[in-house]
Amino acid sequence: MKSDGANTFGKIIQDASETKGFPLRHVAEALSVAKSTLWRWEYSEINVDTRWLVDIASAYDLSVSSMFEGKTLTAPTLTIFNRLRAVVESIEWITLQLFIRPKPQAVRSAVVAVSRLRVPMVSSSAFGPSCIAMASRALGQQS
Repeated sequence: MKSDGANTFGKIIQDASETKGFPLRHVAEALSVAKSTLWRWEYSEINVDTRWLVDIASAYDLSVSSMFEGKTLTAPTLTIFNRLRAVVESIEWITLQLFIRPKPQAVRSAVVAVSRLRVPMVSSSAFGPSCIAMASRALGQQS
């Protein structure tokens, strides 16, 4: 972890706890540690053994790498991954309908374009005509 003025590990988990509104008791139970141990980690009174890092990150919904960088970036959720999967499946379906083999840059543009639409997901095939049109334009703009 960075020590050049960046957040300490304890400060990072304190901030995550405050931001998410997690009571000390809740996180201590999730980690199966005493509240006093968690408190001492938060106030940097004792060092955290590295084998705890993944569990701590998961309990606070953080990524391990962000903790090392001195940040409290949240880890992607299952909902985000499910949405991304649905976007990619839609792009695959569109390319099959267009009978084209798009360049990787075109696929990337299409995925980004459809992802930005913020269409509420009802099922994996919930993308409507506006998504299809946008992705088709992005895929069709190949040189």
